[in-house]
Amino acid sequence: MYFYICLNASRRTGRISISYVDLAKRLGRSRRSIASHFDELRLKEVCRINPAVNQRRCTEIEVCEEFWPYTRLNSSTQPSESEQYLAHIKVFLSKRACVQATFTAADEISIANLLAHQVPLDTVERAIALGCCRKYVSLLNGSDNGLIFSMAYFCDVIEEVQDPDIPSGYWNYIMPELEHLEKKWVVERNKAGDAKLASAAGAKKQRDEMML
Repeated sequence: MYFYICLNASRRTGRISISYVDLAKRLGRSRRSIASHFDELRLKEVCRINPAVNQRRCTEIEVCEEFWPYTRLNSSTQPSESEQYLAHIKVFLSKRACVQATFTAADEISIANLLAHQVPLDTVERAIALGCCRKYVSLLNGSDNGLIFSMAYFCDVIEEVQDPDIPSGYWNYIMPELEHLEKKWVVERNKAGDAKLASAAGAKKQRDEMML
């Protein structure tokens, strides 16, 4: 897990944002083992960890200087414009339940390109809102069951929302609609999870009864 973090963290800062769930899938481990590994890395002061509110949200991880194999900026320096830009986008994404972005080097390059082209943050925020709305609709309709794992998902949407012909009032509709769809999907996801647990418990009970 340490090697995975080093290979995917920002070369400039030694930081990565990733959820326990996503990390468990990528490494083929259980969430319990991931939590145990994080505890070990933290106790041995290999990484500084800012835990998320739950295992599906992104946890902020920073490799400590002694264990970071690359050269990075001095942490005492003020954040650069690109770092501030990235931080704002991370906040936008971290609010959305359908996003499990890990912010790899490729994502940071994509975001740096947005900054180089002077794409305003409010444009990026609108693209994230619109992209997530569409994702929730497909999740609720059952036509899609995958979450968003990369900034690449929003690239085409960012170009789309820069169309000057889009009425400004459209965004007054999108933001509350996003909140509505997200709450609805979270409820449906939790119901599906409860049903799956109940089914598993019923199957176990049936097996136990057959063994009596």
